[in-house]
Order: sequence, then C-alpha cells, then structure tokens
Amino acid sequence: MKQGNQNINRFFLCITCFVLSISRPALSQISTNDSINFSGLDFQFVEYLITNKEYKDAILILNDSKKIASLNQNQEDSIHYYSAWAYYNSKILDSSIKYFEKISPESPFYVKSKFYQIFEQIYLGRYDDAERLLLNFEPTDSLNQELKLFQQSSAALLKRKLNDFDSLSNKFRYNNFACENEQRDLFKRKDEIVRNKKKSPYVAGLLSAVVPGTGKFYAGLKGQAISGMIPTFLFAIAGAESYYRSGPKSAGFIIAASFFTIFYVGNIWGSTLSVKTFYERTNNEIHNNILLDLHIPLRRIFGN
Repeated sequence: MKQGNQNINRFFLCITCFVLSISRPALSQISTNDSINFSGLDFQFVEYLITNKEYKDAILILNDSKKIASLNQNQEDSIHYYSAWAYYNSKILDSSIKYFEKISPESPFYVKSKFYQIFEQIYLGRYDDAERLLLNFEPTDSLNQELKLFQQSSAALLKRKLNDFDSLSNKFRYNNFACENEQRDLFKRKDEIVRNKKKSPYVAGLLSAVVPGTGKFYAGLKGQAISGMIPTFLFAIAGAESYYRSGPKSAGFIIAASFFTIFYVGNIWGSTLSVKTFYERTNNEIHNNILLDLHIPLRRIFGN
C-alpha cells in the first residue's frame, strides 16, 4: 500500500515537473499576479510533499522553482522557507539553517524561521551562533519575547552557566502558555545539574576495597552496587568454608578464592570507572531533556 502511494506521488511529481518545463519559457511574459497564483499552486504541492515526507521531491521542485524569472520577495521567501523546512525534517540541519537565514523580516515566515534557526544552532552545540541570533532577534510580540527568553535560559543551562540562567530566569513572566511548563521544568534541570557533581574515583575504589559494592553505591549506581556485592560475598563465604573444612590446598577453596579475587578486584576497578560513567550518563540525560523541552513549545506554536 505504501509503495502504491509512493508511485502515485511520483506520477503527480512527474506531471508537475512536465508542466513546469513546458511553461517556463512563458513565465517571463506573465504578469506579477499570474506568477503569484502559479507559485501559490506550486507551494501547495510542495507542502503536500513535505507533509507526506517526500522531502527529496519537495527539494527538487523548490530548486527548480529558483530558476523562474521575476520572482518577487514573497515568492523567494516562500522558496527559502519550504527549502529550510524540508531540510529540517530531513535532519539536514546545516542546509536548513542556511535557508532560514535567507528569509526576510517582512515575511510571515520570519518569526518561525528565527526560532527554529536558533533551536537548530543550540541543538548542534553552536552556542555562540545561537547567542548571536538571539541578540539580533527582537520580537515585538510579548509572547514571542517570552519564548526568546526561554531559549536563552535553556542555552545557558546547556552551557552550564548557572549564574546566567539565574539572571535570565528571574525575568520569566510565564505569560506564554506554550512554554510555561517547560520554563518551570528548567529549574528542575538546574537542580539535577547541581546534584550531579563529579565524584572521586579514588574514593569509589577505596570504598569498594573496604566493602565490595559500596564504591558503586557512592558513584550513584545503586543497582550495580548490590549486583556486585552479592557474588563477592558469596564467593568469600564459600572460600572461607572450604578453607576451614578442607584446608588451603583443597580444590573447593582454590576455586572459590579465585572467583572471589576476580570479583573483588573487578569490583574495585569497576567502581573507579563507574564514577565517570554515571556522571556522563546523567549529564547526557539532562542535556537531552533540556533539548526536548526546548523543542516542544516550537511544535505547539508553529507545528512540526
């Protein structure tokens, strides 16, 4: 069924491209109003393709539309917008950013383009570029001003600049329903960042040397602490029992002592590594949650 829909889409695409090819020589002779009407129909089809995830076909038509003579500013902005949107949905963010950048301030797509462009720069970790865009972008609407402040605060947390976050978040007015919940969640993310402090691998190793498993508990990996503690103690008990019953040369003692040594040393080594592992894992979770919260208001306001 999916293949059949794709074939139908391809058929309509071929028809559209054919009409464009035979009509192009006359485009330079038509009036401005006729050009707008023609282009409007074209953009409707492009939007249909993007909605149906036919991004490559949409980009093909948009690239071909750039060759049309006498495009006005509105048409150029529309081409740039739909190109950026197709690349965005294709996850080709560098190209999406490039086309969002070309949209003029007079375009009805301008505000959306700026917010998504800023989000893309933040998502790619280009915080300086995002900050430059935020400084040069001055929304006139109070709701969009709040959304901009939310993006600035999120970027500050992602950079772990907690003082900057405090300064920005103090200006929250919570007057934009689309990002109000996410604004409040930013304070939870800040608390998570503060709690996720780097711990000493040496302390973790020493604790596990004294009591196996406690080093991982110290690192924050409580489940692994218990799973590492139980077999170590079982082999220690088995080894001690074999020692008292059969002596140090018995097979039971040698096997139990060998396994105890492996688990004991492994537990110490694993505890030293788990400190960094837990910190990085938690840090990545916080990072991804902030990015998710940053994206949700954009989808609420502007759509996918």
